[in-house]
Amino acid sequence: MESIEFGKLLASILLVAVAIIYYIFQPALGQKPFDKDNIIQEHLSIRENNDNNGDKRTCSNDNDGAGNDYLLSLIIPAYNEEERLPPMLESTIEYLHTFKDTIVQQCQEALAVHEKNETNKKIQNPFQIIIVNDGSTDTTVKSAQNILHKISTQNNKLLQSTSITILTLQQNSGKGAAVKAGMLHSTTTLNSKLSLMLDADGATTFSSLHSLLQDLNSNPNAQIAFGSRAHLQEASKAQRSFTRTILMNAFHFFVEQLVGGKIKDTQCGFKLFRGEVVGGLFHNLHLQRWAFDTELIVIAERFGFEIVEVGVEWQEVDGSKLHTGKIALIVASAGMLRDMICVRACYSLGFWKLKAAKID
Repeated sequence: MESIEFGKLLASILLVAVAIIYYIFQPALGQKPFDKDNIIQEHLSIRENNDNNGDKRTCSNDNDGAGNDYLLSLIIPAYNEEERLPPMLESTIEYLHTFKDTIVQQCQEALAVHEKNETNKKIQNPFQIIIVNDGSTDTTVKSAQNILHKISTQNNKLLQSTSITILTLQQNSGKGAAVKAGMLHSTTTLNSKLSLMLDADGATTFSSLHSLLQDLNSNPNAQIAFGSRAHLQEASKAQRSFTRTILMNAFHFFVEQLVGGKIKDTQCGFKLFRGEVVGGLFHNLHLQRWAFDTELIVIAERFGFEIVEVGVEWQEVDGSKLHTGKIALIVASAGMLRDMICVRACYSLGFWKLKAAKID
């Protein structure tokens, strides 16, 4: 009898162990491969239509964005952002227009370290905005098109230095997948010299771009600049809710143990990348959900890419996709922890191997 009971106990322990192992490696076992066929592209441009009613400018779809050079591409992942995306998009375009010369100069200075022969090359459209619609079920795309039409009607000059592309993932795939699609598009199709990831809610003040560019210029060995709220929290500039503060502190503890403690804030959605490292980072990215930023750090470390962490101005914006209920927070925290363990295990055990940094 004792042997039978012991056998049942052993079987239960093995079953639990298998379940835990499966849960930990689920991101590696269950995820779908990156599928370019899942992406629909729209290039939005402002065209002049002359008719009997006078000069009219309309926002239209075009496909001639491929092959263009840009100093700076802005990648904006968006899932059900019909309310928060339009004002963020409008203010960003206005800022790019108002401070165009300053931003262009800073971009060229940041690039001069590695591309001395290219810094004086004139680029007609220095800025490209890539909105990645992650299978939204609301009117995110329509809202973006409407605000662009409004901008073109009221002051078409705002769009003279900025091109707009919308990439739509036909199936919701996660923030990591959306950022990956936008980043790869910015360098493989558009040949962008610098690529900036920023969130659709506009929580990070866009003027913080100057700080990221300045730090890249001041650190010639750095290829990546991570915007950070950690510095601002110390200075009482970032106002976070109590529950999110607890979540951030707990998350950072596990990041330090599993990923490393060099980056204090891995999850700020404001990150700048030199174009030459985008391929290596995002071509190798596996995580498709919230914790993808931590895998970027692991990949960068293995490639020898240097990351600088830069304080940014940030404020919490209503409408977060990360639910703040106690149960939801526990589930989200467990999922992120699981993803980080999976990343560290897969790379350490050789299940995930880095491919060449250059993408064909």
